[in-house]
Amino acid sequence: MPQVLYVLGRGRSGSTVFAQALGALDGFFSAGEVRVLWDPVLTNGSACACGQPVPDCPIWSEVLARLDHVDQDQAARWQREVVNEFRLPRLLRHRAPGRWPALAGYRRVMAQVYTAITEVTGCRTVVDSSKRPSYALVVRHLPGSEAYFVHLVRDPRACAYSWRTRRHTGASGTVVRQHGAVDATLRWDLLNLGAEAVLRSAGSDRSLQLRYEDFVAAPRQAVDQVAALVDGPPASTAFVDERTVRAPASHALAGNPARQRSGPVVVQADEQWSSGQRAVDRWLASAVASPLMWRYGYPLRTR
Repeated sequence: MPQVLYVLGRGRSGSTVFAQALGALDGFFSAGEVRVLWDPVLTNGSACACGQPVPDCPIWSEVLARLDHVDQDQAARWQREVVNEFRLPRLLRHRAPGRWPALAGYRRVMAQVYTAITEVTGCRTVVDSSKRPSYALVVRHLPGSEAYFVHLVRDPRACAYSWRTRRHTGASGTVVRQHGAVDATLRWDLLNLGAEAVLRSAGSDRSLQLRYEDFVAAPRQAVDQVAALVDGPPASTAFVDERTVRAPASHALAGNPARQRSGPVVVQADEQWSSGQRAVDRWLASAVASPLMWRYGYPLRTR
């Protein structure tokens, strides 16, 4: 039975390097943001992390060959209808898939996707860094698979700084839109509250919460903790030392360009925001996120 290890949280929270470290474990495969497979990855001919267009990638071409019976346009329509954070309340209370045909069809197709990934890669656990709570609830009840969830949280001021200053081309082929401090942090609130709802739905035996800052402080320990949630304590490790992981060649979909790295990858904190962020942006992000910052253990005042 395939296992899906789903990473929840706000974008720019370190999920790329976190998924890389997990994907280096025996039996784990870091698939990137699987929720965008049908749209925009396949509709736009996006590239895999290996550099090849996804239909030509040695991994994804084999996965897609096992899904050649799937109507890709229909799957994309189901994806657009279901994977939407405004649908989260409905997804949380939904118990009768037959009453929502798009959800039933989408779950059936995505269960086949994860099964095909495990068959092609030989791995049992697929690390999916899609982050969206709405898609997490799709994965939560996939037929024929087991789902586990990690809520990765990062200081909202660091996220706001990254969304304002850093640019890269997304899976749609266009530059990912930058966001101001208020916009970025409101989204931080929304996605982290949604992630908490998913964790409550999944239960403590299938989920955990992890701060980015704790992960980069002790990456090997954090990866072992997550691996134990899914499959018991790992028999071996991909870490060369406490901070350096041997990352395999990546075939992750979408996300940060850092997913293209392979070989020795040093896990270390990105603290540029602490000196580079404008005072007004720091104040705005702190004000908008203050209730959740206290909950996650972030001080309102920084040095």
